[in-house]
Amino acid sequence: MGRKLRLTIIVGHYGSGKTEFAVNYAMKMQDLYGDVAIADLDIVNPYFRTREIAERLENKGIRVISSVIGNKDSLSISAPALSPELNGLFQTEKYFGIIDVGGNPVGATALARFAHYLVEQDYNMYMVVNANRPETQSADEVIAFWEGIEDKSNLKINGIINNTHMIRQTALEDVRRGDRLAKAVSARTGIPVIYTSYIEEMVELGAYQTAGEPFAMELLMRPEWL
Repeated sequence: MGRKLRLTIIVGHYGSGKTEFAVNYAMKMQDLYGDVAIADLDIVNPYFRTREIAERLENKGIRVISSVIGNKDSLSISAPALSPELNGLFQTEKYFGIIDVGGNPVGATALARFAHYLVEQDYNMYMVVNANRPETQSADEVIAFWEGIEDKSNLKINGIINNTHMIRQTALEDVRRGDRLAKAVSARTGIPVIYTSYIEEMVELGAYQTAGEPFAMELLMRPEWL
């Protein structure tokens, strides 16, 4: 399951499925290692946030740290103010931490205030790429977005996640399209593809060889009717 470091940061464009990947990754890491905490640092996108499934995550033993004001019953009340619990996540070695960051370079500025903690320790920062999104269909577009994230966060991306999907209409060709894009970005940047994700109930990889490790996921962030 990739290289286990104490902190893994997940970034990606709006609609890339970065939060879906982040919560699935938290579930897998909890199964493998235990003592996982996931921080919802997405203070930009008001739609699919980690805290929406906080109860399911917590029932599995995963600690959820959110930017929400108030309790879990006040999901509509939020502000661009970060929980002081985040400082504890960055400074303690108790948890294997996963951080879901806002979906554009402006969102990544929230991460910049913690950069001085992160540069002093090992961390992974994975960029989730969905080749079906209009803003990230070419290597040039992905790299431009990538550079904006690095500039605003003062941190470096060191892994690529191919998460190309069409939600419940996802087919193997979507995964393959993303695989080609991820390989092109990797060739340009020198940064490896870590995972190729796929929805297990919809796509059968068969003998297809992906860049990076195949990562089977469930649709956890969307109700059945979406």
